[in-house]
Amino acid sequence: MAVDPSILQSNDGSDEQSYERSAQDFIRTRFGSRRGLIRSTNLQQFSQWTVPASWQALWDAMQEQQDDVKLAFFDHLTTQGDLGEAMLAKIAIKSDNTAIRHEATRRIRRPACDAVVAVIDLGLRDKRHVVANQAGLLAGKVDAFAVIPALIFAQATADEKKNDGDLAWIAIGSQISYVANVQAVVGDGAAAFTPVIGNLQTGVLMRVQDAMVYNYRSDAHQSLVTLTTRDFGQSTADMGWDIKRWWRWFNEVYVPFQQARAAAAAPPAAAPPPPTSTAPPASADTAPASNK
Repeated sequence: MAVDPSILQSNDGSDEQSYERSAQDFIRTRFGSRRGLIRSTNLQQFSQWTVPASWQALWDAMQEQQDDVKLAFFDHLTTQGDLGEAMLAKIAIKSDNTAIRHEATRRIRRPACDAVVAVIDLGLRDKRHVVANQAGLLAGKVDAFAVIPALIFAQATADEKKNDGDLAWIAIGSQISYVANVQAVVGDGAAAFTPVIGNLQTGVLMRVQDAMVYNYRSDAHQSLVTLTTRDFGQSTADMGWDIKRWWRWFNEVYVPFQQARAAAAAPPAAAPPPPTSTAPPASADTAPASNK
C-alpha cells in the first residue's frame, strides 16, 4: 500500500450503519418537497454533518434527490479536510453517473493528499474491473504519483474462467452418406426395397472447457503512462501493456531517478564550526625575564 489505509477510519468509534436512519430522515424532511428559500436554507444545514462515518449513509440517502442536493453535499465535504476529500474520491470512483464523478473529482486538491491516495490504492485493488478502472482514471486526474506501483499491476488482469460444462466447441469435418439398410415394401403383385441412408462424419471436434480472460483497463493504463511521463520527463508509452517491463523500469530506472532527484533537492549540510584555540597560561619557565 502507498499509505496506511487506517487513516480513513473514524476516531470516534462510530460506524456507518448507526447513521442510516438519521440520514434518511434528514434528507426526506429537508428536501422531499421543499422549494425556494426554505430549500436553499436547508442546503446549508449539511454543515452539521461533520462525522466521517455519517457521510456514506448521507450519500446513500440522497440518491433519488436532485443534483443541487448532491452538489451542496460535495461543497460541504471540501470543508472537512483530508477525510472529506477521501469521501469525494470514493464517490468519484464508485458512482455510475459520469457528471457526478466529474463534479466530485474537480473538488479534490492536486496533488492528492494521503487520504485520497489510500482510497485510490484500495480502488485499484478492487476485483470489480469498473471500480479499478475508474480508480486509475482518478489517479491521473489528481496527480496521485504514489500509486504508480499499483497502477502497473492494475492496468491488465488475467481472470480464469471456469464453467461446469463446455464453454464452446468447434467441429471441422465432412459427412459421407451411404446406404445403411433397406426396407422391403410389398404390394399386390409388386415388391421393392426402400433404402435407409446413413451419414458418416469424419474430422476433428475441439471442446473448450476452460479459458483465461484478459482484461485491459484502458483508463488505468493511460493514467500510468501520463503520470510516469510527466514525473520522469520522458515518454513511457513504448512499454505498452508489458507488466514485467514496467516493473523492471520502475525498480531499475524510476526509483534511482527519484532518489537522485531527492538528493539534489536536499539542502547541503552545514559545515562544522572550526575549533577555537586558547593560549596556554604562562608558567615560571615561560615568564618573561625581568628588566632587572
